[in-house]
Amino acid sequence: MIEAIALSILQGITEFIPVSSSGHIFYAGQKFMHTAYNLPFMVSVHMGSALAIVFYFSRRLKKMFLSLLKIKNSKYSEEKQMWKYVLIGSIPAAIAGLAFEQKIEKFTTVSLVGICWIINGLILIFGEILSQKKNHKQINIYTAFFIGVSQSIAILPGISRSGSTITAARLSGMEPEKSFEFSFLLGIIAIFGSFVLEILKKPEGFNLFCITGTVIAFLSGYFSLFILSRSVSLNRMKWFGFYTIIAGMFALAGGRL
Repeated sequence: MIEAIALSILQGITEFIPVSSSGHIFYAGQKFMHTAYNLPFMVSVHMGSALAIVFYFSRRLKKMFLSLLKIKNSKYSEEKQMWKYVLIGSIPAAIAGLAFEQKIEKFTTVSLVGICWIINGLILIFGEILSQKKNHKQINIYTAFFIGVSQSIAILPGISRSGSTITAARLSGMEPEKSFEFSFLLGIIAIFGSFVLEILKKPEGFNLFCITGTVIAFLSGYFSLFILSRSVSLNRMKWFGFYTIIAGMFALAGGRL
């Protein structure tokens, strides 16, 4: 139970702050938590993380779903446009996931995670520096697709989904708050999509550990969303970058190809 709680907290926090949950979960599973790392449990904690996004953005999501019911109402024109951008942005990650996810899982090692952590850190540090020189622009279909492409590289363990998408959005000229919001509207589809794919692989095996994992991942994930929101608005994403570079060097020092 202690391992389950620890892994749930780890998943909930690292799912959203830009340090790569997949990298942390893999590393922890390889080094410390073999018994806690199993498919039903990981499906459960991913669900907890996804629910945290839904609750955090509940007002925005409510308007977006109302826009589907009131198609002719001009009051929801912004939400209708957002649906289009979210769907466009989801295409690259969906293709990458279906084509490469299982192949990447077979070749994932601690050393690969370490290398990707270092790359992730460089993306966050230089991305934030360069983005501050950009003029603010509104999202469009090209921006949405570019952000979607950046999300697709997060299939690599050690590359943060939130970090890559927020950085891409800011480099495209989007305001920090808008970048944060779009990243997680995009993430809802990505996380729920991976949840469905995982549960189809092995629907049996859910137990008390899984329920515990869902609840804890939800609570820790909800808290980490506040931390990331603050970091984006204050231009402090680079500090997560320094962390993943150090973590990457540490992993490489102890990892084997």
